[in-house]
Amino acid sequence: MKTLPTIASHRGRLATAGNSIGLKYEDFMFLAMLGDACAIVFASIAAGGIYHWISFGKLPNLNDFVALGGILAALTVVLLKLKGLYTPDVLLSVRSQIAPIMMSWSSVLLLLFGASFTLKVSSDLSRGWALSFAIAAPLLILCQRFLLRRAMLEIIQKGWLKRPKIILVTSSSESILAANETLRTYNIVRSHLLPQNTDDIRALFLSLVSTCRGSDISEIHLAIDWGRWSATKQALIELRELPLPVRLIADATAQEILQSPQGTRCGTVSFELQRAPLTPGERAAKRAFDLAVATCSLLILAPFLLAVSLAIWIDSSGPILFRQKRGGFNGRSFEILKFRTMRVMEDGVTIKQATPNDCRITPIGRLLRRTSIDELPQLINVLLGDMSLVGPRPHALAHDDQYSKLISHYPCRHHVKPGMTGWAQVNGFRGETPTLAPMKRRVELDLWYVSNWSFWLDLRIIVRTVREVLRSRNAF
Repeated sequence: MKTLPTIASHRGRLATAGNSIGLKYEDFMFLAMLGDACAIVFASIAAGGIYHWISFGKLPNLNDFVALGGILAALTVVLLKLKGLYTPDVLLSVRSQIAPIMMSWSSVLLLLFGASFTLKVSSDLSRGWALSFAIAAPLLILCQRFLLRRAMLEIIQKGWLKRPKIILVTSSSESILAANETLRTYNIVRSHLLPQNTDDIRALFLSLVSTCRGSDISEIHLAIDWGRWSATKQALIELRELPLPVRLIADATAQEILQSPQGTRCGTVSFELQRAPLTPGERAAKRAFDLAVATCSLLILAPFLLAVSLAIWIDSSGPILFRQKRGGFNGRSFEILKFRTMRVMEDGVTIKQATPNDCRITPIGRLLRRTSIDELPQLINVLLGDMSLVGPRPHALAHDDQYSKLISHYPCRHHVKPGMTGWAQVNGFRGETPTLAPMKRRVELDLWYVSNWSFWLDLRIIVRTVREVLRSRNAF
């Protein structure tokens, strides 16, 4: 039986300091709850006082603002607690808290306004106060969460935390180093290396039982390779005599699997190692938005589109619309529609990209390409369901075949519908890709969009697209 150097031996001074203060890791949860409640009440008082001082030149009776702030504080704290936003691990990551805090606060405000409208007391609520309060409260919550996080890190680093004493059993000498960060809030008083022999394993855990009896050890943690499940089960049998929690730390493989969403169907537990980029509800919302915008745009722009069609017909011989096979959702091809801007209609094995001063571009076509007016017929593709307003720009089938052999994960662009505009285009990767490097960067941006899609991201891309069109960057 081999005992490894303990973390506590390297942090002797910190452990001593931690025992002198007696602050527990879980105490931060109550500090966060109290801080959130105080932030909301203070925001209510401050918003009401400042608004009335500016509007009427005097301070109002603040009792109403205190009472209303207290009610909303209680509702918000309960909702955040139900969402698990007060666990110490969550409190150490402020960025992960922003979205759920804003969503919870919005829900509480909707409940407030709905109740006030139902009870016909909405006229008693000042719009200036409500707007100021709605903005100030979440900002104060996030500020106090940031300060609390800094305080937590400082307290943990200086060892002012009363850490539970545990015994760690590892399957390798390297395991203790991997567990160091995970177990930083514990005081590891002893670390043992798990033997290979069955009799030695039994002897180790019998010794641990004897050590823990009558001691102040709080838990036993097992950092054992999950492939040695028989040794883990033997440990549980021997440690059953102790009234202490025994925790199995996930190894690298298990951590990667357990982070995936878990589901149970017909009694079978499964983990979703890969999910569709959009849920059925998200796809329906995106499709409804596409249909609404495309329909309205075509109706409004109909006279303008007819005028452009007439200009193309007069400018050069050939069809008004350019048609070409492009790669779509899940690799299915479709025929994209654009206003014809060139004298050729390439759609085969070899397709040459347009370049600056390309002699194939017609005079009216150059203007259409510079202003991106040539893309407007793709609103019909959106109506047909082949495209979306926002998504990775579709490439010709020849280019899909070429770049899928040169760029890893290139086919993942087809996990969502192609778009009239995309994240790569609003980040400057629009137009010709003369070398492989800009295409790799374009694909990276497209894959980021696929992995991070949201309705708000689509709106942001549409707004930025308008700016890009006005700038005419990389357009020719």
